[in-house]
Amino acid sequence: MKTNNQLDGDYFLETSVPRQMLFGHSLIKEEIRKYLRKCAQKWSSFYVLMEYKRSVVKTLIDLYFVAKEEKTPSDALHYFQEGFKTRQNKIILSAIAALLEDSEIANDEVKFLVKLETLIFGSFQYFHDLIDKYIENRTGCPLGKISIEDGTPREEAYRKFSEEIDCVRRCSLDELLKDRKGQLKLLIREGEKDPHDKNKGFQEALLLIKSAIGTLDVLKTKTNCMKIGDIIIALEVPKRLQILTFDRGFESTCQILGKGLVLLPSLATLKKSRAPASQPS
Repeated sequence: MKTNNQLDGDYFLETSVPRQMLFGHSLIKEEIRKYLRKCAQKWSSFYVLMEYKRSVVKTLIDLYFVAKEEKTPSDALHYFQEGFKTRQNKIILSAIAALLEDSEIANDEVKFLVKLETLIFGSFQYFHDLIDKYIENRTGCPLGKISIEDGTPREEAYRKFSEEIDCVRRCSLDELLKDRKGQLKLLIREGEKDPHDKNKGFQEALLLIKSAIGTLDVLKTKTNCMKIGDIIIALEVPKRLQILTFDRGFESTCQILGKGLVLLPSLATLKKSRAPASQPS
């Protein structure tokens, strides 16, 4: 498994990387760029693109429609604080923080929506500009190709995108899992050993795979697909590529499967490494 000081070669960008490049802290962005500057080519997959569009683009579109209904952008923020999931909240909070850097739009719904639309299209294009090549779409996931149609009235295009990005099971995930059944059994067997048995994110996905190993077809649902997403990504990625990620769930999967991994540090770790050393009293 590759370590964080091996910066050469091609990288496979997992979903957390473009998300952090778009909305992350400046130290996080600086750390990612350190790796990308020495990267020969940046790869990803249509599965990752689907995850990015579902978690970023669709969430921003959800924010757009909520902001249209609420009296102020502030009320839209409070709505999301009350009703949405943790990852959505993080994206929404990051997006609003970026938008509200312009103090004029803090209480101006029209200006807020205009800037939000720019962010929606910017986030959509950002992934495509960041990635050089895509690996073979072994999951057959069609959702990475869903787009916001030009020439269609804006809100109609948003609604259509939100509908189409929802999973309807028209993919080959079950075929990929059956083809990789030997690797799944290896993950189950080795995943019970130290240190993998302490990797919470990995164990949650592994528990689901273990329960379905005899009937892998049951994993071909939106909910199950999301729960085992990291393992799906690792199964698709060729061994010649190093997976670049902030997600520690990949540590065990990649080590067991012999896949290259560069695990990026958290913001807390980066801040700690840059903190001035305390002076002796």
